[in-house]
Amino acid sequence: MITVFDLDGVLSRADTMATLIIARLRTRPWLALPVGVLAAVAALATAEGELRPRCNRAIVHLTLRGMSEDEYRRLARRTARRLASRPDNTTAEIVDAARAASAAGACLVTTATERFLAERFLAEIGVSGAEVHASEFVFSHAGPSFRSHNVGRRKALAYRAAHPTGHLGRFFTDSASDLPLAELAQDVVLVGPSRRSVTAFEYAGIRFRRLG
Repeated sequence: MITVFDLDGVLSRADTMATLIIARLRTRPWLALPVGVLAAVAALATAEGELRPRCNRAIVHLTLRGMSEDEYRRLARRTARRLASRPDNTTAEIVDAARAASAAGACLVTTATERFLAERFLAEIGVSGAEVHASEFVFSHAGPSFRSHNVGRRKALAYRAAHPTGHLGRFFTDSASDLPLAELAQDVVLVGPSRRSVTAFEYAGIRFRRLG
């Protein structure tokens, strides 16, 4: 039985990709206004729809424009180390559960964050050997762009493709965007959910318990 963990809001209280973007913006302050507008639209959009992911992809493309793969990876390493070193950014109970599931060969981390950044953060918090479903970048002279964006229904599709006969046991998440994957789980744990997320899960008829 596989235990599945969302990354942002669950294994990391801070949004890992957003933290990287903010670090990049400190060196590109002239992008603050357009990025702020896109972030405001994303915040107003529903977690279950397509508008928020489109805005988030636009933010990433705009902010990381012109960045080489080596530059990106250096920034990702620094971001992962910084987030992992913050004692208020992880919950021991959840990290311990992920480590135990990983040691048993039954841990999957699924995230909209880019794969290298996600894997570096997991390594920093000691969750090694977990299966990771994440977004993928392709790099060109213009910088990174999304080859795939692992968000919403795409998480459920990726799970089904990787585990066509596997059962999803417990699923730790905080977001209503994960409803399609939550529908496959036997046990759903909402970690520090917003009122909006709780309402969405209740409306969808998905039973859950809360943590935090």
